[in-house]
Amino acid sequence: MSLIVGLDDFGKACENGLNFIDKSLFIKELLDNDHIEAAVIIRPRRFGKTFNLSMLQHFLAPEVNGLKTQGMFNGLKIAEAGDLYMQEQGKYPVIFISFKSIKKQNFADSYAQLIELMSQTYRQHDYLLSSSKLKDYERKIIERIITKNAIEPSLLENSLYELSNCLLKHHGMKPWLLIDEYDTPIQSAYLQGYYDEMIGLMRSLLGSALKGNPHIHRAVITGILRIAKENLFSGVNNLDVYSILSPEYAQHFGFTQEEVDAVLAKENLTGLSDEIKKWYNGYHIGKYQIYNPWSIANCINKQGAIKAYWVNTSDNLLIKQTMARADERVKMQFETILAGKPIKVLINENTIFADLDQDSEALWGLFLFSGYLTALENHRVDIKSECVLTPPNQEVACLYPDIISSWFLEGLGEKNYYWFLKSLTEGDLETFLEILQRFLRTSASYFDVKGTEPERFYHGLVMGLIVGLSGSYRIQSNQESGYGRYDVMLIPQDLQKIGLVIEFKVGKVNKPLQETAEEALAQITARHYDTELQHCGVERILKIGLGFRDKEVALASS
Repeated sequence: MSLIVGLDDFGKACENGLNFIDKSLFIKELLDNDHIEAAVIIRPRRFGKTFNLSMLQHFLAPEVNGLKTQGMFNGLKIAEAGDLYMQEQGKYPVIFISFKSIKKQNFADSYAQLIELMSQTYRQHDYLLSSSKLKDYERKIIERIITKNAIEPSLLENSLYELSNCLLKHHGMKPWLLIDEYDTPIQSAYLQGYYDEMIGLMRSLLGSALKGNPHIHRAVITGILRIAKENLFSGVNNLDVYSILSPEYAQHFGFTQEEVDAVLAKENLTGLSDEIKKWYNGYHIGKYQIYNPWSIANCINKQGAIKAYWVNTSDNLLIKQTMARADERVKMQFETILAGKPIKVLINENTIFADLDQDSEALWGLFLFSGYLTALENHRVDIKSECVLTPPNQEVACLYPDIISSWFLEGLGEKNYYWFLKSLTEGDLETFLEILQRFLRTSASYFDVKGTEPERFYHGLVMGLIVGLSGSYRIQSNQESGYGRYDVMLIPQDLQKIGLVIEFKVGKVNKPLQETAEEALAQITARHYDTELQHCGVERILKIGLGFRDKEVALASS
């Protein structure tokens, strides 16, 4: 049973008899929360937001793009929930608009694209042009927007408000407003350098549609990031936001364990269930651990082939830029994550783009809500959340080495970085030490190496530098071996190659740095840190002690 991949139109899926996971109980939960006038649901990209919103559109509207919706939900879970819910099927006019394609390189092109998008949205309701229940000037507004004739900013900004007003007059019933990927134009504008113009336009457009609009029955809005209310939804008081830190709607976006087990059984792939879980599960949302739906669908359709599907669907530009500009403290925390350990941080759930370069709380929120980290624990602290963060699964974890390597490529240059890794793994420690010393003197922050946790800084520094070896070595940090915990171990996939165990020490001011390196080496030998390498069958083992002080380093080996 091939699962649909990349098709966001619920009606086409039903019409063509395509297979999809039944998420129609999302509609039930939404209808049960009828006190909520406007719901903003935040999920990572490709987590089924557009498909679920399209499903909701087809449930509420009697017809979508000329396709009758009656009977579409027969046999689905919402139909089994009872007549109380099915009485709502096909009952409402619906405005559906997706901003996911508004990501041009400049404001003028994005503005033109928004006019085209609004024209397409109005065309879905072009029957209003002949409605006897509308006034002449209202029909003229509809015609102007459909034909894209002299659309001044005020008309564009009030277009959703005007459309809801006309639909109410024509149908005698308030429409639902469904907005998909509301934050895409804003994120794109931030990356391309026209954020101020776009945030102003979107604030006016969404504000007029949501702020005290008496013509809307309810609104459902989806996005990846929670844009700060004061930046975008100022004055909108009837808004409730549900992020991945919220228990509401937890199981409706992404696949649950039960859903994945059922699909794997049908496809005779249960033998791969553990590996599939390790690669694609792990998003903690409410009481559920959720699978990435895009990756699961691709994996199933390729007969269980395990690879990075989700992380390769985007250039990750915002993530990479933000990580590259992060301060050393944040980078050290990322290196802790790289070492397989979670971090505890405060999260500001609101994304304020202007703060991404200065505010670590905003940065961690970006990574969490974009799906690159998940919260193992989540506790409210005043208006913020204290979260224990870790990569959700192997697919996402494999992204971090590439990004972190890019930091050090900048400091060393591609050629030097290549020789740095090659000299280490081939035992050319003179070259290794020379390049490491040069990097410390030219690139390491003096402030950080003089900080309160210098050993942690050096540890994180070396972990980041050697992450480029993750394709051919298993890199471990602070694990037990022999009679203690080593700092770093490199276990080669090819057991004929050299295995390495590295220990760090920070030298005192009045002590020769070479003695510090010798002490680190002696600790490896005395505590038999090489035991794990021996058990793995590695015959050639290189022990390295590194002594650091400020921007100086010494090395001892055996």
